[in-house]
Amino acid sequence: MDLFGAPEEPQPSASDLPLSSSLAGEVASETMEGDGASFGHPRIMNFCLGHEGVEAELLSLHARGQVPHAMIFAGPEGIGKATMAYRFTRFLFKNPPQDPDQGGLFGAPEEVPPPENMDVAPDDPVFRRVASGGHPDLLTIERPYDPVKDKVQAALPVSEIRKAAPFLRMKAAEGGWRIVVIDDADTMNRSAQNALLKILEEPPDHTVLILIAHRPGALIPTIRSRSRLIRFQPPGPDILRTLLQKQGAEGSGSAQGPEMEMLLHIAGGSFGRALTALESNGADMFARLAGILETYPHWRWPDLHVLAEELGRAGKDSEQGYRNFQDFMLWTFRSLSVAKARGEEDGALADIKAFRLILQKSSLESLLKICEKLEEHFRSVENANLDKRMGVLGAFSIVGV
Repeated sequence: MDLFGAPEEPQPSASDLPLSSSLAGEVASETMEGDGASFGHPRIMNFCLGHEGVEAELLSLHARGQVPHAMIFAGPEGIGKATMAYRFTRFLFKNPPQDPDQGGLFGAPEEVPPPENMDVAPDDPVFRRVASGGHPDLLTIERPYDPVKDKVQAALPVSEIRKAAPFLRMKAAEGGWRIVVIDDADTMNRSAQNALLKILEEPPDHTVLILIAHRPGALIPTIRSRSRLIRFQPPGPDILRTLLQKQGAEGSGSAQGPEMEMLLHIAGGSFGRALTALESNGADMFARLAGILETYPHWRWPDLHVLAEELGRAGKDSEQGYRNFQDFMLWTFRSLSVAKARGEEDGALADIKAFRLILQKSSLESLLKICEKLEEHFRSVENANLDKRMGVLGAFSIVGV
């Protein structure tokens, strides 16, 4: 168990809007300077920390000439699956399929050792075309933007999936691979999945479909059976810290010490989630909530009503504050339950006064019940679109008296 326990999987959330071709090109150009670290849409990311094992597996498949027609990149949201998908896409474009029967003028050519990594220089034309969304042999399918609701649609419609079949039937413009990247593939309805299944039944040669799925179990079994599952594990806090340092974000505001460690663990391996929490003063919120929990199990209700009013207001800042509150409460009692079950009441979690008090005063059974009730409570608030103030006050009613 690390400093704050095993991180929890982040809950799925809406994807970022796709970059326009011109904007992606501008961003890619700007972020190619400095130490080479670029942030933004996964198409422009030129590194993918924490997934070296996945990269080695993909390189091995390529070296053996066994690149699958379809792969499912599975794992929690925001941990780098899409970044790896575009990284592998660039690598395949730079390494076109070889004809095993084709030899040189004087017999078989000398064997070339396989590449050690998938790096493609940011100033390479392939990198730039993929970053701008303008590569002729790449089709990206994402949830479309709904201008009426001013957000991306909740699911991938069948009309988007049907774009893949005619694209894959065309001859590769550059004589190599034709690749389709389907983001949020687990949001496809049954019609969209059936349309995709028809493609997977008879895929053309030298084509690759990469399905990015936060919940691979939502895909029908016949799609899963025709695809190779590539599992991604959430990077640890050290990786997130490195990414935040590259972004120049770590240490901004008052995010220091235990509060910063809490933020990194609560993010569950998601860089986007960690950055959003940091930029919305999540570390300050976590420190404030830890202070409130020091009065467990008897609350100062006037203080809680002030907190509920702040998080219940309309606006994006309050909405993110409520998400930070929800993440903190769920992570706290899940982690405390694990610590109690393992008998680690004097471990690292006990370094925080509030957690030490709760571990001393609570049984494993009571902590498990709190976890279950909190999860049900937050789901009810979201599904029924209830007042967020009731979400805050109701959570503390579950935890204490």
